[in-house]
Amino acid sequence: MTKLIGIVAGALALAAGCANAQGLDWTGAYGGVSMATTSGEHEYDNSGVVDYYLEGPAFGAFGGYLWGNGAVVYGAEAALTFGGVYEVDPDDDFSYKDSYEYDRFFDLKGRVGYAAGDFLVYGALGMSWTRFQSNIGGKGSATVNTSGMVYGIGADYRIADGFFAGAEVLRRTYDFYDAGQDTDIDAEMDTITLRVGMQF
Repeated sequence: MTKLIGIVAGALALAAGCANAQGLDWTGAYGGVSMATTSGEHEYDNSGVVDYYLEGPAFGAFGGYLWGNGAVVYGAEAALTFGGVYEVDPDDDFSYKDSYEYDRFFDLKGRVGYAAGDFLVYGALGMSWTRFQSNIGGKGSATVNTSGMVYGIGADYRIADGFFAGAEVLRRTYDFYDAGQDTDIDAEMDTITLRVGMQF
């Protein structure tokens, strides 16, 4: 994933460098829908050893507001995502879908970027809240609401007047206690998201 982030960052920087430095006006409110795929790791008891991989799709909506100062653009965004990011046994690739999974995410993050022509390239940093359900439907099942950090990079491209499409690479980290399994869990997730939205 680190290599992928580096490739995406390089491509976005190259695209921005090839465009007009002053860009178009990105100031104002915006909103849209998203589709994402997630991969990651679960460490139980914070041992530093990967116990389970994480994977799964998610769909959601986002909205925010941007301000511009020349080519510099900054603002805040909220995003709500629903899906099933579940555990996968790394030894036999057995999926624990519908048994141990994260089913929703809420992110609140700041964005700082650079507008170049029809492109907006940005970095993001903020807080993420999620719900983890363990042993769903079984004895000792539990639901945990927890929070962590979210950070990453992204780019939006103006596809028409008032409309844009974009991509985002984010990392989320959580550290919490699961009473259902009587254990601490350290989670790290990498998400690649495609976004379509409009300015208001």
